Amino acid sequence: MRVFWGGLTAAAALLGLTAPEASAQTVAPTVCEAGRVTNIFVDNRSIFQVDELPEGSRLRWIYKFANALHITTRESFILREILFAEGDCLDPLLLEESGRLLRFYPFIETADVFPVQQPDGSYHVVIDTQDRWTTQFDLGVSFDQGLQLERADLTEKNLLGQGILAQVIFKRRREQRDTGFKLQQPRLFGTRTDAQFGWGKTRVGHSLEEEISYPFFSEVGRWAVRQTFHRRDQVFSYSTGAETDITHALLPFEEEWAEVSFAARLGQPGNLTLLGVGLTRERIEFTGFPGDLEVAINDDFGETPAAPPEVQAAVSGQVNGRVTTRLNLMFGQRNLRFTRARGLDALDGDQDIRLGTDIGLTLGRSIGVLGIEGVESPADLFGRLRLFAGHDPGSSYVFMNLAVEGSRLTTGANRWRDVIGEVNLFSYLRFPAARGHTFFVRASGSGAWSAQTPFQLTLGGREGVRGFREEEDPGAERMLFTFEDRILVRWPFPESLDFGFTLFADAGRVWSGDVPYGVDSNWKGTVGFGLRLGAARTRGVGRIDLAFPLGGRVGQKPVFRLTLYELLGIASGLRDSQLERTRRSRIGPDFFVTGR
Repeated sequence: MRVFWGGLTAAAALLGLTAPEASAQTVAPTVCEAGRVTNIFVDNRSIFQVDELPEGSRLRWIYKFANALHITTRESFILREILFAEGDCLDPLLLEESGRLLRFYPFIETADVFPVQQPDGSYHVVIDTQDRWTTQFDLGVSFDQGLQLERADLTEKNLLGQGILAQVIFKRRREQRDTGFKLQQPRLFGTRTDAQFGWGKTRVGHSLEEEISYPFFSEVGRWAVRQTFHRRDQVFSYSTGAETDITHALLPFEEEWAEVSFAARLGQPGNLTLLGVGLTRERIEFTGFPGDLEVAINDDFGETPAAPPEVQAAVSGQVNGRVTTRLNLMFGQRNLRFTRARGLDALDGDQDIRLGTDIGLTLGRSIGVLGIEGVESPADLFGRLRLFAGHDPGSSYVFMNLAVEGSRLTTGANRWRDVIGEVNLFSYLRFPAARGHTFFVRASGSGAWSAQTPFQLTLGGREGVRGFREEEDPGAERMLFTFEDRILVRWPFPESLDFGFTLFADAGRVWSGDVPYGVDSNWKGTVGFGLRLGAARTRGVGRIDLAFPLGGRVGQKPVFRLTLYELLGIASGLRDSQLERTRRSRIGPDFFVTGR
């Protein structure tokens, strides 16, 4: 084969088909100062390492059976993912980034890419990976208001060992009544193009999503493109604060989002500048209001009668349909380096950590096309700013996430609307005198101003003050503080199970602002403890918490919460799902990067 390609190259040179700088007589080979990659070997290990268990262990047959059921990630997929090939010059950055890209996938637990020098100065590169169990039956159970089945999702994250995600969805939590399926195909037809498609039924209609994208790959990708379409008939649930039997107002609406965007990056890894342009169309309509507005009585989302006039009046300020087509410009500056840390969000597993700064700015201008008769098409300017910063003073880590967005009408009074902002400051602290302890500290603030479409935050719930129910204390702005002592215990089965405890305390309050049913709460707090479990040296953590409320109603009971999969902080950026359900614009530089 090499002889064939060599002959073809020579023939091309004789015909004058080589690059302009190449000689017509000879083609000078590339000089590799660090050496050349001559061979690539993939060692993809099974999920469970049976040989690491002592002889006679009861777990050996369980591990063997689980390995037999699992389809290991194909070597062809791993080779498509790496950023170098046989014959390339050895580049330590490409080796490091290839490993990080592999670890980005949820079905790969560990990935190490390292060179082995040969006597002739060339290198063999070894790709050492280990799979994670990928077939999941996610049974969501809530104990906040009695035993309730919230979801039962069946997911295969690595179908046929090709990285394909296939998911069957059943959600029945509060106002949600969702069924459907989702497919994600990375590396479509062997290219670096990703594709996804999903369809489902909701409480009030249907949902459809599709996306085809060519993203930036880690720090070395130079250009990216994305096309996406999303449509969903959904319900926004307002908490009334439970002052009456009516605990929630359920507002149906239709939401649609479409985008075509292109971006390019200039500079070198560690100092990248992004420039991009995109066309988006957003639509939100409330075609059935007020007739389809319903209420939940005493937290019963099964039988929901029509809303009385006072409820209609309370939410009417956020019932504003619109359709907006915008031309968007994107700017970004990315000065990041990456490291690996052990046992931060995970009990004892490795995580890739971003350090440095990453800034993204999106500016959009409505262009008055693709409107709908009878639906407002406002002339406005849209802006979004996102900032990330990470720092590692010694053995600890400090991070900040900031995001703010909003639009400004070009005519009329009260021009600003739908301004949404959030900031998260969080840190992982470790001290030599407290081995096995990781102290997690967070301060966060979020809110909306002049919200013209459905918006509301609450103080309680999974992402708030954990000792209070999710519907308690609704408002427009929220401040939260969290402290946790995460304790790793290497017992009772350190070879197969990571086990730990957590002691935690939350505090927070909300302000009413201009949202329906908003209140100015007092400061409220929670103290609690829990257990954390996970397979040995994995990133996934299961968690069981018992939270005791402070500063609430007299006689308020503790909250017991089971979380089957928890990975917070660094991985998620502590994104607030209550804010995410309100964002109407999803464009921005951060949507173009894989392996963040």
